[in-house]
Amino acid sequence: MTNYKNEYERVFSGLSEDDQLAFNSLNTEFDKHFVTEDAKYKRLYIMADVMVGSGKDYVTYYNAKTKDVARVASKDLPKERNKYWSDAAILGVYFAILFSACIFIFGEIVISLVLPGIIVLILAMVPLMNHGIKHQSSARGNKQLISGFLFLILFVGANLLILFMNSEILSPLKITSYDASAVDTLLFVVFVVVAAASVYFIFSSESWASKLIFIVLLIYSAGRLIYPFDFLNGVSEFIVQYFMFIGLIIIIIAQYLRAKGSNTSES
Repeated sequence: MTNYKNEYERVFSGLSEDDQLAFNSLNTEFDKHFVTEDAKYKRLYIMADVMVGSGKDYVTYYNAKTKDVARVASKDLPKERNKYWSDAAILGVYFAILFSACIFIFGEIVISLVLPGIIVLILAMVPLMNHGIKHQSSARGNKQLISGFLFLILFVGANLLILFMNSEILSPLKITSYDASAVDTLLFVVFVVVAAASVYFIFSSESWASKLIFIVLLIYSAGRLIYPFDFLNGVSEFIVQYFMFIGLIIIIIAQYLRAKGSNTSES
């Protein structure tokens, strides 16, 4: 099987500086359209090889902006499913683990306006991560270096916000806190991680039945997380006491319909 990434890099290394800049831009534009890596490098290799074979440069051969060329070329290429949101969920899992570690360190469960701020930072970090950090290994130019630098600033800032959530400086942002026993703290931490992991699997799973399972887990985990606090008592109590049973029924029905559909298609 042809390794189109290696073939593309071989052709790319022989291009002029201006053409390399153009193809770096094409590479970035394909990423913005979430084209799969194999399809992206195959198309880039074909485009570069045909251009070189014609004896022309990028401007003369394609005569269009890279974003327009990539937009047209990416229409018939396979795309990554929910790549943005799955990457955001991966970062969410990391910060959920960091938040859980801070709960153990400080011995207090704290809900703060810092948490929605972290979510906003995560959403801002994802495009910078995709077009910066992930591409540094392929040496794709100064724009990726800037994106990587901005990502690191936001990433470090989000870490500091979580680490100093209990500090006096951020105390005005505190919504509520809960002094829990070691067992309750452990349960809270478990459901924080389960909720974050469920979000990731919701966006990364291809089967709708699998997504449904993790949606049920996410709702139940959210109910368990807000249950100790003095707000949304009715909602959290209903989720903790009844939703898991309802969710299990929904999952069983979904799996039955999925199996029935598979048997029908096979026959």
